[in-house]
Amino acid sequence: MARLTRESLVVVGNKELKIDDILKTLIYLPANQVKQFFFEIGLTIPRELRMFVLREVLREKVIETRKSRLTLADELNYRLSWFTEFSETQLENLLIFFDDPMLDKDFLEEFWTDLLSYMVEKKVLPKDVKKLVDASMAHVKAVGLELPSMKTYNREISSIFYDSLGRIDGLPPQKFRPVLYKSSTLNEIRDLGSKYGVDVPRRLKKTELADIIVRELKDRGQHTEELETQIRAMSVIVMQRFAIDHDIKASTELKKEEIIEYILANAKETKEAYFVPDSPQVYEKEVEEVQRHVEEQKPAEVIVEEKVDEEFSIEELPNEEVPTEEIVEEVVTEEVIEEVQTVVEEEPVFNKVKEQPKSSPQGPVQYVSSNVDLSGLISEIKALRVAVEEAVKPEETSVSVPKKQVKVEPVVLNTAEFYGDPKSLKKIIKGDEASEREKFIEEKKAQSTIGTDKDDLPPAEIRAIKKIGKGLWRFFTKVILKLVIIVFVVAVILFALYGLLEYFTDLAFLQGISNFLNSIQIAGKGLLQHYLDLLASILG
Repeated sequence: MARLTRESLVVVGNKELKIDDILKTLIYLPANQVKQFFFEIGLTIPRELRMFVLREVLREKVIETRKSRLTLADELNYRLSWFTEFSETQLENLLIFFDDPMLDKDFLEEFWTDLLSYMVEKKVLPKDVKKLVDASMAHVKAVGLELPSMKTYNREISSIFYDSLGRIDGLPPQKFRPVLYKSSTLNEIRDLGSKYGVDVPRRLKKTELADIIVRELKDRGQHTEELETQIRAMSVIVMQRFAIDHDIKASTELKKEEIIEYILANAKETKEAYFVPDSPQVYEKEVEEVQRHVEEQKPAEVIVEEKVDEEFSIEELPNEEVPTEEIVEEVVTEEVIEEVQTVVEEEPVFNKVKEQPKSSPQGPVQYVSSNVDLSGLISEIKALRVAVEEAVKPEETSVSVPKKQVKVEPVVLNTAEFYGDPKSLKKIIKGDEASEREKFIEEKKAQSTIGTDKDDLPPAEIRAIKKIGKGLWRFFTKVILKLVIIVFVVAVILFALYGLLEYFTDLAFLQGISNFLNSIQIAGKGLLQHYLDLLASILG
Protein backbone atom coordinates (compact mmCIF):
# COMPACT_ATOMS: atom_id res chain seq x y z
CA MET A 1 0.00 0.00 0.00
CA ALA A 2 1.29 3.47 -0.91
CA ARG A 3 1.16 5.64 2.20
CA LEU A 4 -0.25 9.01 1.28
CA THR A 5 1.04 12.36 2.52
CA ARG A 6 -0.76 15.64 3.08
CA GLU A 7 0.22 16.70 -0.43
CA SER A 8 -1.34 13.57 -1.98
CA LEU A 9 -4.55 13.84 -3.99
CA VAL A 10 -7.70 11.88 -3.14
CA VAL A 11 -10.78 11.56 -5.34
CA VAL A 12 -13.74 13.06 -3.48
CA GLY A 13 -16.92 12.72 -5.53
CA ASN A 14 -15.91 13.95 -8.99
CA LYS A 15 -13.00 16.12 -7.76
CA GLU A 16 -9.44 15.58 -6.65
CA LEU A 17 -8.57 17.23 -3.35
CA LYS A 18 -5.36 17.44 -1.35
CA ILE A 19 -5.42 15.54 1.90
CA ASP A 20 -4.21 18.69 3.64
CA ASP A 21 -7.38 20.50 2.50
CA ILE A 22 -9.57 17.61 3.60
CA LEU A 23 -7.98 17.56 7.06
CA LYS A 24 -9.02 21.18 7.70
CA THR A 25 -12.51 19.97 8.60
CA LEU A 26 -12.17 16.17 8.87
CA ILE A 27 -10.22 16.23 12.13
CA TYR A 28 -13.16 17.96 13.87
CA LEU A 29 -15.68 15.25 12.99
CA PRO A 30 -17.10 13.77 16.24
CA ALA A 31 -16.61 10.11 17.13
CA ASN A 32 -20.25 9.05 16.72
CA GLN A 33 -20.34 10.23 13.09
CA VAL A 34 -16.99 8.57 12.36
CA LYS A 35 -18.24 5.26 13.76
CA GLN A 36 -21.53 5.52 11.88
CA PHE A 37 -19.75 6.18 8.56
CA PHE A 38 -17.48 3.12 8.78
CA PHE A 39 -20.38 0.93 9.85
CA GLU A 40 -22.40 2.07 6.84
CA ILE A 41 -19.64 1.25 4.34
CA GLY A 42 -18.78 -1.99 6.19
CA LEU A 43 -15.06 -1.24 6.67
CA THR A 44 -13.01 -2.14 9.74
CA ILE A 45 -9.42 -1.06 10.39
CA PRO A 46 -6.41 -2.92 11.82
CA ARG A 47 -5.68 -1.82 15.38
CA GLU A 48 -1.97 -1.55 14.53
CA LEU A 49 -2.71 1.44 12.28
CA ARG A 50 -3.89 3.59 15.17
CA MET A 51 -1.18 2.27 17.50
CA PHE A 52 1.49 3.26 14.96
CA VAL A 53 0.15 6.81 14.75
CA LEU A 54 -0.08 7.14 18.54
CA ARG A 55 3.53 6.01 18.98
CA GLU A 56 4.80 8.38 16.31
CA VAL A 57 2.97 11.37 17.78
CA LEU A 58 3.79 10.63 21.42
CA ARG A 59 7.44 9.68 20.95
CA GLU A 60 8.95 13.20 21.19
CA LYS A 61 6.84 14.02 24.25
CA VAL A 62 7.90 10.80 25.95
CA ILE A 63 11.57 11.53 25.20
CA GLU A 64 11.21 15.04 26.61
CA THR A 65 9.51 13.73 29.75
CA ARG A 66 12.11 11.03 30.35
CA LYS A 67 14.97 13.48 29.82
CA SER A 68 13.55 15.73 32.55
CA ARG A 69 13.38 12.75 34.92
CA LEU A 70 16.72 11.08 34.21
CA THR A 71 17.98 11.65 37.75
CA LEU A 72 14.74 10.51 39.39
CA ALA A 73 13.88 6.84 39.85
CA ASP A 74 10.16 7.57 39.94
CA GLU A 75 7.29 5.34 38.84
CA LEU A 76 6.34 7.40 35.78
CA ASN A 77 9.86 7.27 34.40
CA TYR A 78 9.94 3.48 34.77
CA ARG A 79 6.56 3.04 33.10
CA LEU A 80 7.60 5.21 30.19
CA SER A 81 10.63 2.94 29.69
CA TRP A 82 8.05 0.41 28.37
CA PHE A 83 6.65 2.95 25.88
CA THR A 84 7.79 1.01 22.79
CA GLU A 85 5.79 -2.02 24.00
CA PHE A 86 2.63 -0.21 25.13
CA SER A 87 -0.77 -1.62 24.22
CA GLU A 88 -3.36 0.54 22.48
CA THR A 89 -5.16 1.41 25.71
CA GLN A 90 -1.91 2.51 27.36
CA LEU A 91 -1.09 4.73 24.39
CA GLU A 92 -4.56 6.27 24.45
CA ASN A 93 -4.27 6.98 28.18
CA LEU A 94 -0.82 8.48 27.69
CA LEU A 95 -2.26 10.93 25.14
CA ILE A 96 -4.91 11.91 27.71
CA PHE A 97 -2.26 12.19 30.45
CA PHE A 98 -0.19 14.76 28.51
CA ASP A 99 -3.37 16.80 27.87
CA ASP A 100 -1.78 18.89 25.12
CA PRO A 101 -4.16 20.40 22.49
CA MET A 102 -1.35 20.62 19.92
CA LEU A 103 -0.53 16.96 20.51
CA ASP A 104 -4.21 16.05 20.08
CA LYS A 105 -4.37 17.95 16.80
CA ASP A 106 -1.19 16.30 15.49
CA PHE A 107 -2.60 12.89 16.35
CA LEU A 108 -5.90 13.54 14.55
CA GLU A 109 -4.12 14.85 11.44
CA GLU A 110 -1.73 11.89 11.25
CA PHE A 111 -4.50 9.45 12.10
CA TRP A 112 -6.80 10.67 9.32
CA THR A 113 -3.91 10.80 6.84
CA ASP A 114 -3.21 7.09 7.42
CA LEU A 115 -6.92 6.33 7.54
CA LEU A 116 -7.47 7.94 4.12
CA SER A 117 -4.49 5.93 2.81
CA TYR A 118 -6.14 2.75 4.05
CA MET A 119 -9.48 3.76 2.52
CA VAL A 120 -7.83 4.36 -0.85
CA GLU A 121 -6.05 1.01 -0.60
CA LYS A 122 -9.38 -0.72 0.17
CA LYS A 123 -10.98 1.10 -2.80
CA VAL A 124 -13.65 3.01 -0.87
CA LEU A 125 -15.93 4.70 -3.43
CA PRO A 126 -15.32 8.43 -4.08
CA LYS A 127 -18.98 9.15 -3.36
CA ASP A 128 -18.57 7.64 0.13
CA VAL A 129 -15.46 9.72 0.74
CA LYS A 130 -17.45 12.79 -0.34
CA LYS A 131 -20.18 11.90 2.13
CA LEU A 132 -17.58 11.81 4.91
CA VAL A 133 -16.04 15.14 3.89
CA ASP A 134 -19.46 16.80 3.55
CA ALA A 135 -20.42 15.60 7.02
CA SER A 136 -17.26 17.14 8.48
CA MET A 137 -17.89 20.46 6.71
CA ALA A 138 -21.49 20.57 7.96
CA HIS A 139 -20.30 19.87 11.51
CA VAL A 140 -17.71 22.66 11.38
CA LYS A 141 -20.30 25.14 10.09
CA ALA A 142 -22.68 24.21 12.89
CA VAL A 143 -20.25 23.90 15.81
CA GLY A 144 -17.01 25.56 14.74
CA LEU A 145 -13.39 24.42 14.86
CA GLU A 146 -13.67 22.43 18.08
CA LEU A 147 -11.52 19.31 18.39
CA PRO A 148 -13.20 16.23 19.88
CA SER A 149 -12.18 15.33 23.43
CA MET A 150 -9.43 12.73 23.52
CA LYS A 151 -10.81 11.46 26.85
CA THR A 152 -13.68 9.81 24.98
CA TYR A 153 -12.82 9.96 21.24
CA ASN A 154 -10.59 6.89 20.92
CA ARG A 155 -12.78 4.73 23.13
CA GLU A 156 -15.95 5.66 21.23
CA ILE A 157 -14.51 4.63 17.85
CA SER A 158 -12.79 1.48 19.18
CA SER A 159 -15.47 -0.76 17.65
CA ILE A 160 -14.28 0.02 14.09
CA PHE A 161 -10.85 -1.52 14.83
CA TYR A 162 -9.96 -5.19 14.96
CA ASP A 163 -7.13 -7.23 16.45
CA SER A 164 -5.09 -9.77 14.56
CA LEU A 165 -5.77 -13.40 15.41
CA GLY A 166 -4.75 -14.29 18.97
CA ARG A 167 -4.03 -10.68 19.97
CA ILE A 168 -5.75 -8.36 22.40
CA ASP A 169 -5.32 -4.58 22.50
CA GLY A 170 -2.69 -4.96 19.79
CA LEU A 171 -0.43 -7.37 21.71
CA PRO A 172 -0.01 -11.17 21.80
CA PRO A 173 -0.50 -12.75 25.26
CA GLN A 174 3.25 -13.36 25.76
CA LYS A 175 3.83 -9.59 25.53
CA PHE A 176 0.49 -8.55 27.02
CA ARG A 177 1.34 -10.12 30.40
CA PRO A 178 4.70 -8.47 31.23
CA VAL A 179 3.86 -5.12 29.60
CA LEU A 180 0.69 -4.56 31.63
CA TYR A 181 2.17 -6.06 34.80
CA LYS A 182 5.20 -3.76 34.72
CA SER A 183 3.74 -0.54 33.32
CA SER A 184 0.01 -0.35 34.12
CA THR A 185 -2.06 0.39 37.21
CA LEU A 186 -4.84 -1.87 38.47
CA ASN A 187 -7.47 0.65 37.40
CA GLU A 188 -6.02 0.87 33.89
CA ILE A 189 -6.01 -2.93 33.55
CA ARG A 190 -9.61 -3.18 34.75
CA ASP A 191 -10.57 -0.44 32.29
CA LEU A 192 -8.86 -2.37 29.51
CA GLY A 193 -10.92 -5.42 30.47
CA SER A 194 -14.18 -3.46 30.24
CA LYS A 195 -13.08 -2.23 26.79
CA TYR A 196 -13.21 -5.86 25.63
CA GLY A 197 -16.39 -6.78 27.49
CA VAL A 198 -14.69 -8.39 30.50
CA ASP A 199 -16.05 -7.25 33.87
CA VAL A 200 -13.22 -8.13 36.23
CA PRO A 201 -14.57 -8.96 39.73
CA ARG A 202 -13.19 -7.08 42.71
CA ARG A 203 -12.91 -10.24 44.82
CA LEU A 204 -12.63 -13.98 44.28
CA LYS A 205 -15.58 -16.13 45.21
CA LYS A 206 -15.27 -18.68 48.00
CA THR A 207 -15.16 -21.61 45.58
CA GLU A 208 -12.43 -19.91 43.50
CA LEU A 209 -10.34 -19.31 46.62
CA ALA A 210 -10.78 -22.97 47.62
CA ASP A 211 -9.73 -24.06 44.11
CA ILE A 212 -6.47 -22.11 44.43
CA ILE A 213 -5.64 -23.70 47.80
CA VAL A 214 -6.52 -27.22 46.64
CA ARG A 215 -4.47 -26.81 43.46
CA GLU A 216 -1.45 -25.70 45.48
CA LEU A 217 -1.82 -28.67 47.85
CA LYS A 218 -1.95 -31.03 44.87
CA ASP A 219 1.24 -29.49 43.47
CA ARG A 220 2.95 -30.08 46.83
CA GLY A 221 1.68 -33.66 47.11
CA GLN A 222 -0.20 -32.84 50.34
CA HIS A 223 -3.72 -33.21 48.96
CA THR A 224 -6.26 -35.67 50.34
CA GLU A 225 -9.98 -35.94 49.71
CA GLU A 226 -10.71 -35.47 53.41
CA LEU A 227 -8.58 -32.30 53.56
CA GLU A 228 -10.25 -30.89 50.45
CA THR A 229 -13.68 -31.49 52.00
CA GLN A 230 -12.61 -29.66 55.16
CA ILE A 231 -11.24 -26.71 53.16
CA ARG A 232 -14.39 -26.29 51.06
CA ALA A 233 -16.51 -26.33 54.22
CA MET A 234 -14.50 -23.50 55.80
CA SER A 235 -15.64 -19.89 55.87
CA VAL A 236 -13.66 -17.39 53.80
CA ILE A 237 -11.84 -15.98 56.84
CA VAL A 238 -10.86 -19.42 58.13
CA MET A 239 -9.81 -20.43 54.61
CA GLN A 240 -7.51 -17.41 54.34
CA ARG A 241 -6.01 -18.22 57.76
CA PHE A 242 -5.41 -21.80 56.57
CA ALA A 243 -3.60 -20.45 53.49
CA ILE A 244 -1.37 -18.20 55.62
CA ASP A 245 -0.53 -21.01 58.07
CA HIS A 246 0.46 -23.31 55.19
CA ASP A 247 2.37 -20.60 53.27
CA ILE A 248 -0.06 -20.63 50.34
CA LYS A 249 -0.46 -17.40 48.41
CA ALA A 250 -4.23 -17.15 48.23
CA SER A 251 -6.50 -14.19 48.92
CA THR A 252 -9.95 -13.00 47.90
CA GLU A 253 -8.33 -9.78 46.67
CA LEU A 254 -7.28 -10.18 43.03
CA LYS A 255 -3.61 -9.43 42.39
CA LYS A 256 -2.45 -7.66 39.24
CA GLU A 257 -1.36 -10.86 37.49
CA GLU A 258 -4.67 -12.55 38.37
CA ILE A 259 -6.60 -9.66 36.80
CA ILE A 260 -4.51 -9.98 33.61
CA GLU A 261 -5.12 -13.75 33.46
CA TYR A 262 -8.84 -13.20 34.04
CA ILE A 263 -8.98 -10.85 31.04
CA LEU A 264 -7.04 -13.24 28.80
CA ALA A 265 -9.24 -16.17 29.86
CA ASN A 266 -12.53 -14.35 29.26
CA ALA A 267 -11.99 -11.91 26.36
CA LYS A 268 -13.36 -13.29 23.09
CA GLU A 269 -10.13 -12.29 21.35
CA THR A 270 -7.97 -14.68 23.41
CA LYS A 271 -10.13 -17.15 25.35
CA GLU A 272 -10.13 -19.85 22.65
CA ALA A 273 -6.32 -20.16 22.68
CA TYR A 274 -5.87 -19.27 26.36
CA PHE A 275 -3.45 -21.28 28.48
CA VAL A 276 -2.29 -20.85 32.07
CA PRO A 277 1.39 -19.80 32.13
CA ASP A 278 3.77 -22.46 33.41
CA SER A 279 5.73 -20.08 35.59
CA PRO A 280 5.20 -16.66 37.23
CA GLN A 281 8.48 -15.63 35.56
CA VAL A 282 6.47 -14.53 32.50
CA TYR A 283 5.52 -11.44 34.54
CA GLU A 284 9.05 -10.65 35.71
CA LYS A 285 10.57 -9.88 32.30
CA GLU A 286 12.02 -6.47 31.65
CA VAL A 287 11.50 -4.54 28.42
CA GLU A 288 14.83 -5.70 26.94
CA GLU A 289 13.89 -9.36 27.49
CA VAL A 290 10.50 -8.87 25.86
CA GLN A 291 12.11 -7.26 22.82
CA ARG A 292 14.76 -9.95 22.54
CA HIS A 293 12.17 -12.72 22.90
CA VAL A 294 10.19 -11.35 19.95
CA GLU A 295 13.42 -10.99 17.98
CA GLU A 296 14.19 -14.68 18.58
CA GLN A 297 10.77 -15.68 17.26
CA LYS A 298 11.52 -14.23 13.80
CA PRO A 299 12.00 -16.56 10.83
CA ALA A 300 15.64 -16.84 9.74
CA GLU A 301 15.21 -14.81 6.55
CA VAL A 302 13.68 -11.87 8.40
CA ILE A 303 16.49 -11.84 10.96
CA VAL A 304 19.05 -11.71 8.16
CA GLU A 305 17.24 -8.79 6.57
CA GLU A 306 17.23 -6.84 9.83
CA LYS A 307 20.95 -7.46 10.42
CA VAL A 308 21.85 -5.71 7.16
CA ASP A 309 21.32 -2.33 8.83
CA GLU A 310 23.48 -2.50 11.94
CA GLU A 311 22.42 1.00 12.93
CA PHE A 312 19.14 -0.36 14.31
CA SER A 313 20.60 -3.35 16.15
CA ILE A 314 19.28 -3.73 19.69
CA GLU A 315 22.61 -5.28 20.67
CA GLU A 316 24.16 -1.77 20.59
CA LEU A 317 22.08 -0.48 23.49
CA PRO A 318 24.13 -0.17 26.72
CA ASN A 319 23.48 -2.16 29.88
CA GLU A 320 21.02 -4.51 28.23
CA GLU A 321 23.03 -7.73 28.22
CA VAL A 322 21.20 -10.71 29.68
CA PRO A 323 22.85 -14.02 30.59
CA THR A 324 22.69 -16.70 27.93
CA GLU A 325 20.66 -19.05 30.12
CA GLU A 326 17.79 -16.56 30.21
CA ILE A 327 17.68 -16.40 26.44
CA VAL A 328 17.60 -20.17 26.15
CA GLU A 329 14.87 -20.34 28.76
CA GLU A 330 12.61 -17.98 26.83
CA VAL A 331 12.76 -19.99 23.58
CA VAL A 332 9.82 -22.38 23.95
CA THR A 333 9.07 -24.66 21.03
CA GLU A 334 5.32 -24.30 21.39
CA GLU A 335 5.49 -20.52 21.08
CA VAL A 336 7.64 -20.72 17.96
CA ILE A 337 5.08 -22.99 16.30
CA GLU A 338 2.29 -20.68 17.32
CA GLU A 339 3.98 -17.65 15.80
CA VAL A 340 4.68 -19.40 12.50
CA GLN A 341 1.09 -20.55 12.32
CA THR A 342 -0.08 -16.99 12.79
CA VAL A 343 2.08 -15.75 9.94
CA VAL A 344 0.55 -18.30 7.55
CA GLU A 345 -3.10 -17.85 8.41
CA GLU A 346 -3.50 -14.14 9.18
CA GLU A 347 -4.03 -11.41 6.70
CA PRO A 348 -1.28 -8.75 6.69
CA VAL A 349 -1.67 -6.14 9.39
CA PHE A 350 -0.59 -2.55 9.34
CA ASN A 351 2.71 -2.40 11.11
CA LYS A 352 4.95 -0.09 9.13
CA VAL A 353 8.46 -1.33 8.40
CA LYS A 354 11.55 0.56 7.36
CA GLU A 355 11.73 1.04 3.60
CA GLN A 356 14.71 0.18 1.44
CA PRO A 357 17.35 2.91 1.32
CA LYS A 358 16.67 3.79 -2.30
CA SER A 359 12.94 4.34 -1.97
CA SER A 360 11.47 7.74 -1.18
CA PRO A 361 10.12 8.38 2.34
CA GLN A 362 6.79 9.15 0.73
CA GLY A 363 6.85 6.14 -1.58
CA PRO A 364 5.29 2.71 -1.14
CA VAL A 365 5.35 1.25 2.34
CA GLN A 366 5.51 -2.48 2.87
CA TYR A 367 3.14 -4.03 5.42
CA VAL A 368 4.06 -7.35 6.96
CA SER A 369 2.77 -9.36 9.90
CA SER A 370 3.66 -7.59 13.13
CA ASN A 371 4.77 -10.92 14.56
CA VAL A 372 7.90 -10.75 12.43
CA ASP A 373 8.54 -6.99 12.28
CA LEU A 374 10.46 -5.02 14.82
CA SER A 375 11.88 -2.11 12.84
CA GLY A 376 9.38 0.38 14.24
CA LEU A 377 10.14 -0.87 17.73
CA ILE A 378 13.91 -0.66 17.18
CA SER A 379 13.55 2.86 15.81
CA GLU A 380 11.69 3.88 18.98
CA ILE A 381 14.42 2.42 21.19
CA LYS A 382 17.18 4.11 19.17
CA ALA A 383 15.46 7.50 19.42
CA LEU A 384 15.12 7.11 23.18
CA ARG A 385 18.75 6.02 23.47
CA VAL A 386 20.00 9.06 21.49
CA ALA A 387 17.93 11.39 23.70
CA VAL A 388 19.33 9.83 26.87
CA GLU A 389 22.91 10.08 25.58
CA GLU A 390 22.44 13.75 24.68
CA ALA A 391 20.94 14.52 28.08
CA VAL A 392 23.79 12.99 30.05
CA LYS A 393 26.57 14.23 27.71
CA PRO A 394 29.00 16.65 29.51
CA GLU A 395 28.89 20.31 28.52
CA GLU A 396 32.62 20.44 27.68
CA THR A 397 33.17 17.60 25.28
CA SER A 398 36.86 18.45 24.93
CA VAL A 399 37.60 17.04 28.41
CA SER A 400 37.33 13.27 28.55
CA VAL A 401 36.79 11.76 32.00
CA PRO A 402 36.75 7.97 32.43
CA LYS A 403 33.50 6.63 33.78
CA LYS A 404 35.12 5.09 36.86
CA GLN A 405 36.53 8.48 37.90
CA VAL A 406 33.22 10.32 37.76
CA LYS A 407 32.20 11.17 41.28
CA VAL A 408 28.47 11.35 41.88
CA GLU A 409 27.56 13.81 44.61
CA PRO A 410 25.14 12.14 47.02
CA VAL A 411 21.69 13.67 47.32
CA VAL A 412 19.16 12.88 50.02
CA LEU A 413 15.74 13.57 48.54
CA ASN A 414 13.72 12.45 51.55
CA THR A 415 13.91 10.03 54.47
CA ALA A 416 13.13 7.06 52.26
CA GLU A 417 15.31 7.67 49.21
CA PHE A 418 19.04 8.19 48.70
CA TYR A 419 20.77 8.78 45.36
CA GLY A 420 24.52 8.84 44.93
CA ASP A 421 27.48 6.86 46.19
CA PRO A 422 26.22 4.59 49.04
CA LYS A 423 29.61 4.86 50.80
CA SER A 424 29.11 8.59 51.28
CA LEU A 425 25.76 8.11 53.01
CA LYS A 426 27.56 7.58 56.35
CA LYS A 427 29.36 10.91 55.94
CA ILE A 428 26.04 12.70 55.43
CA ILE A 429 24.53 11.02 58.49
CA LYS A 430 27.61 11.86 60.61
CA GLY A 431 27.47 15.47 59.41
CA ASP A 432 23.80 15.73 60.37
CA GLU A 433 24.50 14.23 63.80
CA ALA A 434 27.42 16.63 64.37
CA SER A 435 25.28 19.65 63.52
CA GLU A 436 22.56 18.41 65.88
CA ARG A 437 25.08 17.99 68.71
CA GLU A 438 26.48 21.47 68.08
CA LYS A 439 23.00 22.95 68.19
CA PHE A 440 22.23 21.15 71.46
CA ILE A 441 25.44 22.40 73.09
CA GLU A 442 24.77 26.01 72.06
CA GLU A 443 21.26 25.85 73.53
CA LYS A 444 22.63 24.55 76.85
CA LYS A 445 25.24 27.31 76.90
CA ALA A 446 22.55 29.92 76.46
CA GLN A 447 20.64 28.49 79.45
CA SER A 448 23.71 28.24 81.70
CA THR A 449 24.48 30.91 84.35
CA ILE A 450 28.17 30.09 84.57
CA GLY A 451 30.29 33.20 83.99
CA THR A 452 27.29 35.57 84.25
CA ASP A 453 25.82 37.77 86.97
CA LYS A 454 23.02 35.34 87.64
CA ASP A 455 24.80 33.33 90.34
CA ASP A 456 22.50 34.81 93.02
CA LEU A 457 19.28 33.53 91.51
CA PRO A 458 16.57 32.52 94.06
CA PRO A 459 16.28 28.86 95.05
CA ALA A 460 14.18 26.51 92.97
CA GLU A 461 11.40 26.37 95.65
CA ILE A 462 10.92 30.17 95.55
CA ARG A 463 10.86 30.18 91.76
CA ALA A 464 8.26 27.40 91.80
CA ILE A 465 6.06 29.36 94.27
CA LYS A 466 6.31 32.48 92.13
CA LYS A 467 5.39 30.48 89.08
CA ILE A 468 2.34 29.01 90.83
CA GLY A 469 1.34 32.50 92.03
CA LYS A 470 1.53 33.89 88.53
CA GLY A 471 -0.60 31.01 87.28
CA LEU A 472 -3.25 31.59 89.98
CA TRP A 473 -3.30 35.32 89.26
CA ARG A 474 -3.83 34.70 85.53
CA PHE A 475 -6.60 32.20 86.37
CA PHE A 476 -8.51 34.53 88.75
CA THR A 477 -8.07 37.46 86.38
CA LYS A 478 -9.70 35.51 83.56
CA VAL A 479 -12.53 34.25 85.81
CA ILE A 480 -13.30 37.71 87.23
CA LEU A 481 -13.22 39.28 83.78
CA LYS A 482 -15.66 36.71 82.44
CA LEU A 483 -17.91 37.14 85.49
CA VAL A 484 -17.99 40.92 85.09
CA ILE A 485 -18.93 40.60 81.42
CA ILE A 486 -21.72 38.12 82.22
CA VAL A 487 -23.12 40.32 85.01
CA PHE A 488 -23.04 43.37 82.77
CA VAL A 489 -24.91 41.58 79.95
CA VAL A 490 -27.54 40.23 82.38
CA ALA A 491 -27.99 43.72 83.89
CA VAL A 492 -28.52 45.27 80.47
CA ILE A 493 -31.11 42.63 79.53
CA LEU A 494 -33.00 43.08 82.87
CA PHE A 495 -32.93 46.87 82.47
CA ALA A 496 -34.37 46.60 78.96
CA LEU A 497 -37.14 44.23 80.11
CA TYR A 498 -37.95 46.42 83.13
CA GLY A 499 -38.20 49.49 80.92
CA LEU A 500 -40.70 47.71 78.65
CA LEU A 501 -42.74 46.66 81.68
CA GLU A 502 -42.75 50.23 83.05
CA TYR A 503 -43.73 51.62 79.64
CA PHE A 504 -46.75 49.35 79.10
CA THR A 505 -47.98 49.08 82.76
CA ASP A 506 -48.42 51.33 85.74
CA LEU A 507 -47.66 49.21 88.78
CA ALA A 508 -47.27 51.12 92.04
CA PHE A 509 -44.95 48.61 93.70
CA LEU A 510 -42.37 49.20 90.97
CA GLN A 511 -42.09 52.89 91.73
CA GLY A 512 -39.17 52.38 94.12
CA ILE A 513 -37.11 50.63 91.46
CA SER A 514 -37.97 53.35 88.94
CA ASN A 515 -36.88 56.06 91.33
CA PHE A 516 -33.58 54.24 91.94
CA LEU A 517 -32.86 53.95 88.22
CA ASN A 518 -33.77 57.60 87.62
CA SER A 519 -31.44 58.61 90.41
CA ILE A 520 -28.64 57.72 88.02
CA GLN A 521 -28.50 61.03 86.19
CA ILE A 522 -27.19 61.31 82.60
CA ALA A 523 -27.31 64.76 80.96
CA GLY A 524 -29.72 66.01 83.63
CA LYS A 525 -32.21 63.18 83.12
CA GLY A 526 -32.64 59.82 84.84
CA LEU A 527 -31.33 56.64 83.19
CA LEU A 528 -34.79 55.01 83.11
CA GLN A 529 -36.40 58.17 81.74
CA HIS A 530 -33.87 58.20 78.87
CA TYR A 531 -34.89 54.63 78.02
CA LEU A 532 -38.66 55.41 78.26
CA ASP A 533 -38.25 58.39 75.96
CA LEU A 534 -36.40 56.20 73.47
CA LEU A 535 -39.20 53.64 73.54
CA ALA A 536 -41.79 56.39 73.07
CA SER A 537 -39.99 57.69 69.98
CA ILE A 538 -39.67 54.18 68.52
CA LEU A 539 -43.10 52.79 69.38
CA GLY A 540 -44.95 56.07 68.84
